[in-house]
Amino acid sequence: MWFTLPRLLGALSPFPILIACASAGGQNANVITAPELSRSKAQNVYDAIRMIRPEMLRTRDPGSVVYFTARRPAVAVDNSLVGGVEVLRTLPAGKVARVEYVNPRLAAKAYGAGFGNGLLLIETQTDSDPDFAAVRSSPR
Repeated sequence: MWFTLPRLLGALSPFPILIACASAGGQNANVITAPELSRSKAQNVYDAIRMIRPEMLRTRDPGSVVYFTARRPAVAVDNSLVGGVEVLRTLPAGKVARVEYVNPRLAAKAYGAGFGNGLLLIETQTDSDPDFAAVRSSPR
């Protein structure tokens, strides 16, 4: 039996959907919630992200499909830009309600051209007072 392109696509079309649903576990792959952070048993947000979704800590070089570079996303805590990913080492994981990764294209579109490496949006818990020593710096 010969497969034509339309028949082959029709036969294989359910697989990407099933794989995507299974790999995401019904969750947004760009978001880490407080329960996930607490299950990680990490002391700080950097270690928690590294354990749960390490791909959030690196971005692809434009034009590269395979290789990752050392470029890192900028970090904003409660809608205030605080610097790069090194700031995450000073933020206790227990005080964070949500971590969201915004890819470079969407970050540049929503927040400006200075976010070409992506952006990590950190939302702290409302009942906590973040007592981390974050020095505001440029995202570059």
